[in-house]
Amino acid sequence: MTTRRGYAALILTTVIWGSTFIVTKLLLEQVAPLQLTLLRFVIAFVVLAPLAARQGFHFKDIFKPIFLLFGLTGTTLYFAFQTLGMNYTSVTSTSLILAIVPVLTSIFAVIFLKEKLTRQLIASIGLVTVGMVLVALSSGQEEQGSNPLLGNLLIFASGLAWAVYTIQGRKMSGDYPALVMTAASTGAGVLFLLPFAGWEAAVVGLPHFNAAGVAEIVYLGLAASALTMFLWNYALHYLPASIAITFVNLTPVIGVASGYILGENPPLLKLAGGALAIAGVFFSSRGAKPAAAEETGK
Repeated sequence: MTTRRGYAALILTTVIWGSTFIVTKLLLEQVAPLQLTLLRFVIAFVVLAPLAARQGFHFKDIFKPIFLLFGLTGTTLYFAFQTLGMNYTSVTSTSLILAIVPVLTSIFAVIFLKEKLTRQLIASIGLVTVGMVLVALSSGQEEQGSNPLLGNLLIFASGLAWAVYTIQGRKMSGDYPALVMTAASTGAGVLFLLPFAGWEAAVVGLPHFNAAGVAEIVYLGLAASALTMFLWNYALHYLPASIAITFVNLTPVIGVASGYILGENPPLLKLAGGALAIAGVFFSSRGAKPAAAEETGK
């Protein structure tokens, strides 16, 4: 039953994440990237902190080194790099590049969690690498005025940060409740974001939201930040990192579909590269076992 709950949490998380690319792209017309990232996680923390307090969370937990690092990777670096990157590249490219995250996480799981290096994983790395090369080769056909190379590099950096965050979460899952982990890391992420968002506000000014923008930022804060980060850490209590991360495959599919809503028409080469990368990740997950099964040898 707990394993099923873990899978359900992952499915809901990735479906919501897939919808955030288009919402973020629309909001970037009204607010600068770092201010947007800060606002969504201030909202998330305000919601999460009182709930987490019932499970033992205290404000001082934010300043513990373990949670500072957790917040730096999973909140500050991942979302800041992603939002900055989307200023320069398309929703489609963002979605497809993030398809590499599961393989990065699996590699880190082998190194830091001593998970088994399988032939499937080795083959998957090859497929994903080829797929990302195809995406990169077709990135010159982005919308006019963008900087796809810079944007794609920032998106890749965000994926790297999330892979590290997932490994941290898996290692911590036996010591802290998921809600406490999420609240503490979100609060730590906000602390890291504050000076950079403040600098950005001084340079480009404060945001001016219309009614739709207010609804969109609330959605990013509540559903796409507070809810999904809790669900992600909840799932890691019941599933190994190598399985959990494969569900990220749903995200690029939804993201590419939402790109069409914005009028994006990605070249066939880019779609082929993304499909190859996603296929590689699915291939790597074949034969993976839930955490409970691994522990009992079943």
